[in-house]
Amino acid sequence: MRKLRAFDLFTQALKAFEENDKSLYAWPRNRIALTHCLATRLAESLPEGCENLSVDMCPVLSKSRKAINPDIVIHNRKTGQIALAVVCRSEYLSEEEQQALMELSGSRKCDLVLAVSFFPQKQYMLIYRATAEKVEYFHFDRNTMTTDVVRKRTINEAPESGDQLKLRLK
Repeated sequence: MRKLRAFDLFTQALKAFEENDKSLYAWPRNRIALTHCLATRLAESLPEGCENLSVDMCPVLSKSRKAINPDIVIHNRKTGQIALAVVCRSEYLSEEEQQALMELSGSRKCDLVLAVSFFPQKQYMLIYRATAEKVEYFHFDRNTMTTDVVRKRTINEAPESGDQLKLRLK
């Protein structure tokens, strides 16, 4: 599955999620429930011709404490090739988690590495798209169901805070 196609599949799943599962935002400690519903929507969004791909939750790709393990993968169980790896959070990803996303992308274990911060208290989700050299940030607007680029950050850019990247539109 090509990266652009996988990203489109992901945003389609977010739309279906918003249409059907947004009541889960009101649940306390809801990250696992939100992740499960997103995985279900991803499975439902797989196009014809992808019968060799499966959607699974919580695979352990690395036992290293510094590595990040995705919450959802779309992969071929026989070959081990991962078309899409998704990390799900309720808040911003830390600097260390963003670095681990880039390392996961650079390891060639995954074709496309994404993370999503659900932000139950806000009207958007933040999507992180990682490559070996950079992280791109997108807003998925819950009201309009659209995705817009917010910012791109290369590996050499230092964040303003060690806890999270402060996003500013120019």
